[in-house]
Amino acid sequence: MNEKSKEIIKAKLEELRFFKYLNPNKKDIVHQEMFKDYQGDGVLKFPIDGLNRIFWIDAESIYEGDGIKDQINGMIPMFKGMGFELNIGKYVEEFDGEKYSKRTIEINGREYDASNASDWATAFNTGFRLVDELLNELNLEERVFGLFMDETSTLIILNDVQFNYLTNLIPEGSTYRPVDIKKMMIEHYGE
Repeated sequence: MNEKSKEIIKAKLEELRFFKYLNPNKKDIVHQEMFKDYQGDGVLKFPIDGLNRIFWIDAESIYEGDGIKDQINGMIPMFKGMGFELNIGKYVEEFDGEKYSKRTIEINGREYDASNASDWATAFNTGFRLVDELLNELNLEERVFGLFMDETSTLIILNDVQFNYLTNLIPEGSTYRPVDIKKMMIEHYGE
């Protein structure tokens, strides 16, 4: 990729406020990592360190005891980088041997219900939807999209305009091309 094309894409991402949560001390590193192999494969990379939009959800870990609490604890640094404090309060888990009959977590004084987790798929679904609820509670226009989708998935927080731009820019079939998780879950599980 020539420098002019790279600068056009960077400028468009700036215009779309893609870098608004970027750690200013890591700006050069993030830009370098994002465009590292772009000329060769046409794919932007999304570095985890410094971008403050990337997080993981491990379906098995979320399903296990304290999994939702551990997930949110692991996201506190990302949210802090976004300019938001998360405070975890009361956490309740009641498991009836097959599913969670009650699973709630209090975050910033509001109780979130995560009781739907009865297997890995529903645990994953509950996990990313909880993050979407948090984003909504914080009055953010962003929501959760997928990058690497597996039992341990890498997810990215984007708004719809950023999502559309990136999916038009990054070739189909690339693991770095964002995926609309809500749409995918509805198609696969009807939820």
